[in-house]
Amino acid sequence: MKNYIQHLDLIDLLSEKHSYLRKKISEKSVDEINKTESHILAMLEVYERLSISELSRIIGISRQGTHKNVQGLLVNEYVEGVVVDGNLRDKHIVLTEKGIQCCERLRVVRQQLVQQIEDKIGKEQVDSLKNILKQEWL
Repeated sequence: MKNYIQHLDLIDLLSEKHSYLRKKISEKSVDEINKTESHILAMLEVYERLSISELSRIIGISRQGTHKNVQGLLVNEYVEGVVVDGNLRDKHIVLTEKGIQCCERLRVVRQQLVQQIEDKIGKEQVDSLKNILKQEWL
């Protein structure tokens, strides 16, 4: 592992691992999507429909950055915009059938990465880490 990792605090360690894992998911994907697009697809899989603003807050990037990535997903037909009843200004972003299939492939990649992590640090450690991260400590 990179030597600088040894000097990072908890926040930076979590950030580094998150970034690394998102990058690995994109690299292993057969779909040509970047790490932010894969994160957007994963959030749409969980929430089903989100506005650009909601996506921005969830994934932690600017509205402009989110909009740019969503545009790429729209062009490649992974997502589509749907009109929100009673709101002519905002659209929700939803997965298309192609997006759903991509999410299924990404889920397999994530499962493979989790298996690699379990092989390296042990299933008990992974379960413990998951439980810690699920707790309300912020």
